[in-house]
Amino acid sequence: MTKPQKINMVLPIVQGTGETNVVFPLKWSLLNRAEEFDGPVLTVRNAEAFALSEELCVRLIIQQDTHYVVPETGLVERITTVHAVTELVSVPGVKPGDEVEISSEVSLKGQWRSDSVTVQGKDATLVTGECCLKLEYSVYEQREVTIYAPADLDDAIDSETVSVDAPISQVADTWDMALPVTFEGVPQSIGDIESRFINAKITPLQGWLKLEGDVVATIPYKDLKENSNVETFVFSVKKYLEASDAEIKMLGECEPRIQLLTCQREPGSKEGVLRGLLSSAVKLSRIEPIEVVADTRGGHHHHHHSHYHDPFLLDEVIGVGSSQTLIQREIFFSRPARSVREPVAAEVRSLRAEIIANKVIVRGVLHKDIFAIDAETGVVFSQDVDESFVHFIDIPGASPGMRAHVKARVEFVRVEINPGGLTARQVTIIEIIVKVTRAVKKGIVTKPPFFPVSPISPSKPIPQPVGRIYIVRSGDSVWKIARMFGVTMESIIVANNLQNPSLIFPGQKLIIPG
Repeated sequence: MTKPQKINMVLPIVQGTGETNVVFPLKWSLLNRAEEFDGPVLTVRNAEAFALSEELCVRLIIQQDTHYVVPETGLVERITTVHAVTELVSVPGVKPGDEVEISSEVSLKGQWRSDSVTVQGKDATLVTGECCLKLEYSVYEQREVTIYAPADLDDAIDSETVSVDAPISQVADTWDMALPVTFEGVPQSIGDIESRFINAKITPLQGWLKLEGDVVATIPYKDLKENSNVETFVFSVKKYLEASDAEIKMLGECEPRIQLLTCQREPGSKEGVLRGLLSSAVKLSRIEPIEVVADTRGGHHHHHHSHYHDPFLLDEVIGVGSSQTLIQREIFFSRPARSVREPVAAEVRSLRAEIIANKVIVRGVLHKDIFAIDAETGVVFSQDVDESFVHFIDIPGASPGMRAHVKARVEFVRVEINPGGLTARQVTIIEIIVKVTRAVKKGIVTKPPFFPVSPISPSKPIPQPVGRIYIVRSGDSVWKIARMFGVTMESIIVANNLQNPSLIFPGQKLIIPG
């Protein structure tokens, strides 16, 4: 009897999808009696979610910017407030260890009210209102499944091919970081250093992974005159990780974390070196076509020599696409600037997507922390700039109701001061990557009983395979594996009962005779 071909594969099984709205109050104070002010601009700076038992814990950092007119001067001022929001969302069936993807959109809700108050003996304006947070989530369990081709087991079964984003491996590494800095003043004492990694990008190469991005370090310090200062520095980073499974056409995801521990410097010097650790865990995956049972209307299928698993909820990949968008706009400074410190800290916030026929509309906010040199005094001043953008990416087969997984990073940013110093021309290139999926219920043929060629007596123990286990990779052949381990092709064929030695699959486990 021909032994059915099988593949051992880890699949992301969908545990739950959905969306929810969270309404929460906002309250903040303007430092003056403000009679004119705009409704706040809200952006999501950071969003993360963790699976608990039957619930998701969602944590977000929301930035609120409000522009108002100071009555005494007639000048427009801006106040920035940061809110930390934590919410529990009920999702039956999820459990610790499941992976969670979320997207969020925040908007104003209803009317805002302002009241004149006194804060520490000074006039101020208290503004209150509400905002609405829309959350979309998908929860996945990574489950190992042994898949048998339906055609190999039962000719009567209808099958079809579904593409899934199948995990391949995970690679992690940690690096010692030494980043040189030059302060505008001479630090007498340095406070706690805040650091983050932005614009992360993983590029799979053959046997290697390239990690790129920017480290942003914000350093508070007191100078020799006891004046409090805060300076932000940006460092472009490129690292390589060795990964034997990596191939050029794979997909990579990572969440680098940077922890800057101290600043080494000589007393009386403006120069120093930031020391710390950069760590990253990279998940490698590949779009894999798998054969599944096409007809699941009957639930269980009963046949004399095969077993069909209850339908899984799979995330079928409709398409993956990437594109770049160019933003060229003019920046207005609050005072004349001589130059801009480079590189500029720029990142995409409040990223969201909408799917129409064969296209994905991506919206976001380009945020830049610009540190400029005052043209008259030479003092460094900071200015935040937020700019909304819209971009379209073609994904054939995409349609409303599907899910768009979107990532964006700043590839390039340049700021050129115009004559007079009050304005600057900025050029920014943003790379956007979109994966469109839909959740589909499909049956997978798993674990059929093994029918040996000759009966085995129950009184005799079933012989166990002896030897090493090798997991087949893309591009492998029995001849290559035999040369790798210094054994013969025939020994591998016999040990694994390979009916067709030229037909082996990535993920298949082979016994290598000792």
